[in-house]
Amino acid sequence: MMMETGILSGREEEALIWDYFKPRHTHAWNMLVLSWRELDKSNEAGFEIEYLWENFILRLWLYRTTIRTLTKLTLVEGEAKRVLKAFDGSFDANGQNALKALRDMIEHFDDYAAGEGRGPAMRERDLDPWRQTSRDRYERGLFCLERRPSYEAAIKLRADAKGVSDKFIQRYKLPE
Repeated sequence: MMMETGILSGREEEALIWDYFKPRHTHAWNMLVLSWRELDKSNEAGFEIEYLWENFILRLWLYRTTIRTLTKLTLVEGEAKRVLKAFDGSFDANGQNALKALRDMIEHFDDYAAGEGRGPAMRERDLDPWRQTSRDRYERGLFCLERRPSYEAAIKLRADAKGVSDKFIQRYKLPE
């Protein structure tokens, strides 16, 4: 596959990206499903339910990040961007992506605590307000996720991403 210069052609580079994407996609999906199952079967409260939710939120975002890899493939870039936009729309909270906001507050707590958070969340309002967390709902300030719709959005993302991946293979197999 390597050209004499040691640099991959654009077509070969895209094939390599897809080769990395495929097993990562399986792994990211499996981790998301495991986190969902733990949250779904839980009857816990307090710290335990928050832990399960935070794990699910991080896994949901990591799965989205894995799917974003498809936007690096010029043969399907537009379709991949549309799929991500539809997924992100499932988490719209007054024009903000609640999934991203919650993920940012979990992942970058230190920045938010210091007043340096860069997302839509605000330290004073969203970082650690009094909230109700249950198996079915996670809230932080203005942002919340519902368990079942969040997972349904992930299932749709998976189906849509499979379609994009299949299109990539079909188009890749066409002669140049």
